[in-house]
Amino acid sequence: PIATDQDGIGYNVNADLVAAAIGGALRADSVIFLTDVDGIYRKWPDKSSIIDEISVEDLKSIENSFTDGMIPKVKAAINAIDSGAFSVRITNGTKLDAVLDALDNRGGTVVVA
Repeated sequence: PIATDQDGIGYNVNADLVAAAIGGALRADSVIFLTDVDGIYRKWPDKSSIIDEISVEDLKSIENSFTDGMIPKVKAAINAIDSGAFSVRITNGTKLDAVLDALDNRGGTVVVA
């Protein structure tokens, strides 16, 4: 999204980082990030390496191993929890019921405090 400052100057803002800040400030039970893969993988593109659940501390320890579009998702997940959210779910938004599944605590990778 585009955001503006008090002088009307526009900025390109990463939506995941904005969602993380809002989720953290609201102390949300869960923040949901949608992407085009099924979650966080330890060894992308090995689909058998998907992580079902990981603590934020463990995620921080492997944070530098991610590439491409997963980098901002992982950083945003860490920021959300460090800012007050209790969990983050990263899941595949291209799947028909992804949001419903996430709201029902299914699918993707859950990062917990």
